[in-house]
This record gives sequence, structure tokens and C-alpha cells, in this order.
Amino acid sequence: MSEAATAATPPEPDGINRAMITASVMVATTVIIMDMSIASIALPHMQGGLSANQDQVSWVMTIYFMMQGITMSATGWLAGRIGRKRLYIGTLIGFTVCSMLSGSADSIPEIMIYRGLQGMFSAPVVPISQALMLDSYPRERHASALAIWGMGVMFAPVMGPVLGGWLTDEFSWRWVFYVSMPFAALGVIGALAFIRETPRDRERQFDWLGFICLGLTLAGIQFLLDRGEVEGWFDSNFIIGIAAVIAIAFYMFLAHSLTTDNPFITRSIFTDRNFVLGLIFMFLLGVLVLSMNVIMPLFLQNSRGLPILTAALIMMPRGLGTMFGLFFAGRAANVIDPRAVIIFGFACVAYSAWMLAGFTNEVGVWDFAIAAFFNGIGIGAIWVPLTTVSFWTLPSHLRTEASTLTSLFRNYGSGIGISVVISVLSRSQATTHAHLAERASPYADAMQEPWLPSQWDIFTNDGLMALQAEISRQALAIGFLNDFNLIFYGAVFSIPLVMLMVRSSSTRAATTG
Repeated sequence: MSEAATAATPPEPDGINRAMITASVMVATTVIIMDMSIASIALPHMQGGLSANQDQVSWVMTIYFMMQGITMSATGWLAGRIGRKRLYIGTLIGFTVCSMLSGSADSIPEIMIYRGLQGMFSAPVVPISQALMLDSYPRERHASALAIWGMGVMFAPVMGPVLGGWLTDEFSWRWVFYVSMPFAALGVIGALAFIRETPRDRERQFDWLGFICLGLTLAGIQFLLDRGEVEGWFDSNFIIGIAAVIAIAFYMFLAHSLTTDNPFITRSIFTDRNFVLGLIFMFLLGVLVLSMNVIMPLFLQNSRGLPILTAALIMMPRGLGTMFGLFFAGRAANVIDPRAVIIFGFACVAYSAWMLAGFTNEVGVWDFAIAAFFNGIGIGAIWVPLTTVSFWTLPSHLRTEASTLTSLFRNYGSGIGISVVISVLSRSQATTHAHLAERASPYADAMQEPWLPSQWDIFTNDGLMALQAEISRQALAIGFLNDFNLIFYGAVFSIPLVMLMVRSSSTRAATTG
């Protein structure tokens, strides 16, 4: 995206237009982000309905995220070339059509094609929505605007499993796709009526080499994250080959971007210190916080032994905590240094992880709900001021491109975080299981104690099976606790890094005056 691309942003709307833009953008954002999490709940039911094995059905999510990552990287150029409003409406319509097709699919190849297209159409919606919110409000109200919009961005992943579990149990897996159609249609109607078009940049050429290299890098990383655990990570020659492709493609992208006159991503965007640091923290937000979207429900279902819908309901306080954190951050933005609010958010994440790391398989529902609530507060308290600070000193004509990059870093941070915690979980479980099984022998003193449950009689088949089940259960719990400890240390380590961000003169005056 060339340095000369300085397309002006449309004038700020006011009154009813601003309110309607906010409402339509929130609806569209919530639908897109919820679709990412809601579909994963239906995978086991989809597997049976389409007569597929687990490996085949997992490709439904892999293809979606690969196509989303590739297309999202081109959002800035597409918005400048065909117009931000046209791109926004066109992708929402495409997403709606693909939702209908995904719900009606009768085979794995069909749903893979439709989900791939759905991922492609979903990619521009979130970054354009963020840019629309920033353009619709004056700079001093950006924090409040992002707090409102953030309810969709951060609340949707929490509520997605609840809605997905209910729809799948009460109706069928097809309804996790159908449910998004009317809301996406509302987003289209709102955009047609209230969003203004931006000027188009017809002179800017598309950097095909940069796009292909970046696309290969992003698709390769997503493939590595989704398939690494299944393939055995770097014990597999196939995974080593994918990693080599990623390294070569990324090197070519960097070399080309630094030497061409028309780079795919505007070079000047990386001269803004706050934005670069904001990208790093967006990545950390994905790794440390959004990865909890996966392991917390898994702990409740697999370790605590709760049904999927019950686990989803217990996770609801996390959503309430997110709303509280968003509200607090939006209100505090012009009163407290935003960096202090970010630190408070990471402290809440660290405290919740510390609580979770001390739980056992018998943890009470309310204890877990309290830890989840603090984790939710951390999400909201980090996200709003972090986004505000990232855009403090960035020129307005770079907002769409910058929003694309923040979404990419957040999504890939979440993907890497999920891969790391799942890898730690599986390796910790295997190591702990081997350690405990060594001590479950007739010659171990512990197995001679009179207080051992009678059902753990190692001299009978039923006793051995019961003991094996308990060892597996405890090994799994220890794997989860190691994950929570990892997130605790990561959150604590992130706190001092926040102070590297600098405050703009206008924000300094607002908070001191």
C-alpha cells in the first residue's frame, strides 16, 4: 500500500446517523466473530451428520481460518480500490449466502468449499467495522466508541459456545450457520442506509508478489497451528516442510516490501511507535487471554465432567466481566492514563489465572465463576485502551489498513496461544500420567495404605480400570493447571512492557486537565 495513498476519510456523522452506524456495525461484528466460535461446538455433530471422521471434519475450521487470514491481509487495498462501503456490503452479502450454503451442505467437500468462501467474505468485516467506529466519533470519544463496539468483539466469543450448544442440542448443527443470516442481513440494511462511501484510489497498483508471499506465510502459519498437534509437530517431515515454506515466504515478503516502491503494506505505518507496540500487545492479548476461550470450557467438560451446555452457562460470568471491563475502560479513558487501565487488565488476567491454577477436579461452580469473571474484566479493560493508544498518533487515512493489521495480530495471537496451551496440556498430561502410573504398583507403599478406596483394588480388572481412569483424570487436571500457570506468568511479564507506550499531547492534556 503505497506511501502516496492518503485517501481522505468521510466527515464524521452526527445524531441519529452515528447511533445507527454504531448499531449496524455492532450487529455485523458480533455475527462474524460469533461464527468463528459457534461452529466449533457443532463439529462432533457435523461429523456424524456428514459421515466424516474427526480429521476430515477438522478441516472445516482449518480452511475457514486460512482463507480468512489471506483475504484479511488484502482488506486495506480492496477498501481503497473499490470503496470501503461497497466492500463492506459486498462481503456481508457473500457471508450471508455462504452461511445458507454451509447449513445445507450434504458432504465434507461441499462444506469445506462453502466454509472457505465464508472465511474469505468474513475477513474484511471486522477491520472495516473498527475503522468505521473510529471515523464516526471524534478522537476524544474513541475509547467510549470502542467500548461499545468491543461488546461484540469480545463478548461474542464468550457467548458463541452457549448459543451453539443450545442450537445443536435443540435443533441440529445446521442451525449454527442459519442463525447468522438475519443478523448479517440487518448489517447490510444498516450499511446501505447510513454508512458513507470513502474516496477510491484508482491509481494504486496491487502488489501481487507481496500479497502472494504474505498469503503463503499466513496460510502456512494457520495450517501449522491447526495441524501441528495432529501431525506431531516437528517430528513430522511434512510440518518441517510447511515451516520452511513459511520462513522463505516471509523472508521474500520482508525483502520485497523494503525495496519496492509500491509495498503491499504501507511502510510508514510501522514508524508509529504506539501502533507497533499496540500490535505486539494485540498479539499478547490473543495468546494470553483469548486462548482461555478454549481451555476454560475444556477444563469444565473434560476435567470437571460437566455437560457442554452446563459448562457454557458457567462461563457466562466471564461475559459479564467482559462487559464490566469494557464499560469501566470506556468511562475511565479520559480520566485515567490508558496505560494504567491496560495494566489493571493484565493484573485481572494474572489474578484469574492464579486462581485457576489452584483449582482441582472438584472445584465449586461459584469459585470457577469468580475466576472467570475476573478474566472477563481483564479482556475488556485491556482491549479498549489498547486499541485507543494504538491509534493515538496514527494518521486517519491509515485506519482501515491499521485495523486490518490489529485484527490479524489478534487472530494469529489467539491461534498460536491455543496451539501452545493445547500442546502444553497434551504433553503435561502424558508426562504426569507416566509419573503417576509408575507409582501405582503392588510394591509401592502408597498402594498398601488402608484408606485407599476399595474400588482401586489393583488385583482385579475392575479395580485396575478404575485406578487407570482416576490417574488419567488427575493427569489431565495437572495439564490444565500448567496451562493456567503459563498464562499467569505471561500476564505478569506483560505488565511492565505497557509503560513503553508514549502518550499523545492531546491525551495528556485531557487526563490532567
